[in-house]
Amino acid sequence: MIQFCLLSLLSPAFANDGDFKPSVEAGGMVFASWQLDMTEGADNYNEFGVDRAYATLKAKMAPKIAARITLDADHFKAVTTDTGDLTFDTKYRLFLKHAYVEFKDIAPGVRVRAGMIDTPYQPQQDNFWGHRYLAKGLGDEAKLLSTADLGVSIGGEHGKGLFTWTAAVLNGEGYSKLETDAGKALQARVTVDPIAAQGKMELPITAYIDYNMHQNADARVTYAAALGFKQRFIWFSGEYLGVSEGDHGEMGYSVAALPGMPKYGRVVIRYDHFDPDTNVDADGYDKVFAGLSHDFADKVSLAFMYQRTMPEAEGAAVEHGVGLHAQAGF
Repeated sequence: MIQFCLLSLLSPAFANDGDFKPSVEAGGMVFASWQLDMTEGADNYNEFGVDRAYATLKAKMAPKIAARITLDADHFKAVTTDTGDLTFDTKYRLFLKHAYVEFKDIAPGVRVRAGMIDTPYQPQQDNFWGHRYLAKGLGDEAKLLSTADLGVSIGGEHGKGLFTWTAAVLNGEGYSKLETDAGKALQARVTVDPIAAQGKMELPITAYIDYNMHQNADARVTYAAALGFKQRFIWFSGEYLGVSEGDHGEMGYSVAALPGMPKYGRVVIRYDHFDPDTNVDADGYDKVFAGLSHDFADKVSLAFMYQRTMPEAEGAAVEHGVGLHAQAGF
């Protein structure tokens, strides 16, 4: 009933005009890889795999009303059985990643989304990183942040990209979990790019906060700051993330660079550090990614990568390996 009334109030502002024709656009993306585990004792284990597969429908129903549905597929998820045992679901699974309606230009440069929507920070960082087929962003990799969640958001872009922002009220569990109580997450991001208007370079400076409230528990506050630079021959990014929940704290940072010539390829260099409990010594890890990538076309890429994970715990095994990674999209 509330939804019907809201749409009734908005309908005059978003009414169709005589020249507009509704449309639907389909797209997809596949991340695939071959990886060789060179860790001591792994006996050169290697595998071919489809890491992710996306299918997306985007619809324009009126000049200022649009919708999106994205289906995602992956595999190898830890599952707890009814008896409490831990096993793995090894099937490729199809699940919902996005399902939302969007109202554009409710004010100049401002839009509203409702449903299973992008969260304010991580998708923007992934888009700027541009190599998610090689590795997730630090917040997603460390399971600090989700890329989508159920809720409503309002955001905008102004001054030809000089200032962008998003504020959201979300379940706070992420797209892969059910809501657990009446608490909600309040998330906000602001990004300033002083050189965006010239169109050839980017210098995004970002701040983010997530205040996640749960009943009978301390609020979980996640915060982040990021700086990036992009032009034709060089790309750089650095970010810091932190979590505070009562006496518990987590922190991590990531720096990456992609120097190269678009016609021939790029060098990929990235270093991550993550500490899952700042009150405990030697429980974190460092990760190094290094390799070469080449773009054959828009959304069609291939990369050869070396990855090394170095736990801080004394005596913990260092994991490392190489792989061929590819993405193909349309």
